[in-house]
Order: sequence, then C-alpha cells, then structure tokens
Amino acid sequence: MNISNLLNALVPPKSTEVSGGYSICIPSEGNVQRYQTTSLVQAEAMLNEWLLAGWPAWIEDNNGNLIHSVGTLSNSLN
Repeated sequence: MNISNLLNALVPPKSTEVSGGYSICIPSEGNVQRYQTTSLVQAEAMLNEWLLAGWPAWIEDNNGNLIHSVGTLSNSLN
C-alpha cells in the first residue's frame, strides 16, 4: 500500500477547513506531512493512532514548536 493512500485513509485532506492550533507531523518520503487538528486532545488521540500503526509522529503548535513527541509505542510487557 502506498503511503499517500494510507495517509488519505486516516486523515482528511488538507483542503478541509479546520481551525486548529496543533498539527500532527508524520515523516513521509523525506518530507514531513502535517495535519491540523482542532484541539490538543484531538491531536493526542491522532498521535496515538499513528504510533499504534507503527509510524513515528509528533505534535507541533501553529508556530512549529514541538509539543509532544514519541518515536514509537512499545508493545512489550514490563
């Protein structure tokens, strides 16, 4: 499956009107794809979905400041 198809299936296109202060950032083919959210809670929920799918992801505010970053989620038991 192509990464673009996966991204389009999980997140609405950028042309969708969203007024938010946070973006989910996902590395893709040497670039970073950014998807705006309406709240930090929504951004954190989306971040967890990306991490569960095995993608590194992080949250930035509208100024590009890093808000939250986790490379991957561990599936091992403590």
